[in-house]
Amino acid sequence: MNTKFYIPILSLFFLASISACKQEPITVSKVSTRQKKIDSTIATDKTIDSFIKPFRNHLNKTLDSTLCIATITFTKNDGGLESTLGNLMADISLQRAQPIFKERYHKEIDFVLFNHGGMRAPILKGAVTSRAAFELMPFENELVAVELSYEKVKELISYLAEKQRAHPISNIQLSILKDAKTSKEVTINGHLLQEGKNYIVLTTDYLQQGGDSMNFFKDPIQLYKIDYKLRNALIDYFKSVDTLQVKLDKRMHYAK
Repeated sequence: MNTKFYIPILSLFFLASISACKQEPITVSKVSTRQKKIDSTIATDKTIDSFIKPFRNHLNKTLDSTLCIATITFTKNDGGLESTLGNLMADISLQRAQPIFKERYHKEIDFVLFNHGGMRAPILKGAVTSRAAFELMPFENELVAVELSYEKVKELISYLAEKQRAHPISNIQLSILKDAKTSKEVTINGHLLQEGKNYIVLTTDYLQQGGDSMNFFKDPIQLYKIDYKLRNALIDYFKSVDTLQVKLDKRMHYAK
C-alpha cells in the first residue's frame, strides 16, 4: 500500500473514533466515601520520611535562624486605637516599599493602611526569625499602592472613625470623636488633609479588592504594582536591623 495514502486514512479513522467516543454520555452511577482519620495513630512511612528529612531540616534551620531581637512582645491589642504590632508592620512596609515605588513610578507613597485582622500572631520578646514573619502574615498578600481622590480618602477616614479599631497605619494621624464616630482632625505626612488633593496609599492586594469591607480602595484613580510580598518586606527588614523598635505615638487616638 502506498504510504502517502495510508497515513491520512489512518488519521481520519482515528479522529472519527475519538469523535464517536465523545458523543457517548458519561454519567456517575455511584459515589462512595470512606472517612480516615489523620492523626498520631498513622504509622510513619520510613522511606518517605528519610527522603524528606534533609529538606525538612534545611527548612526548619532557615525559618528558625535569628534575624534580630525584640526587646518587648509586639501584639495587636496593646494600645487602644493603635498597637505596637500594627505600628511596626505599617512602618516597616512603608520603609521597604517607598524606595521601590519612587524608583519605579517617580512618586511617593503618602500613608499606609492595613487591617487589624490580617495580623495573625504576635512577635514575641527575644529572637525574631523568619518563622515569626510567616506566623504574623501567613497569607501571600502583595503590597500595592492606590491613588485615591480626596473624597475616597474621606471615606477611608470615616471607616476608621466608625470602626474604632487598631488597624495598622503609618504616616497619618487621626483624632477621633468617640461617641460621634467621626474624625476631628487628620494629618498626613505632617500636613492637614487637603481638599481636592489625591493621595497614594500603601495597602495589600486583598484590601485593595475590598477585603474587610474597605471598598474605598476599589476602582482607584491608579493602581500601582510593587511586586513585593508584605511578609517578604518584614523578613528583609528583620535582616537589616539588630533590634526591633517601635512606640505607641498616638497616630490614631480619641480627641479630648
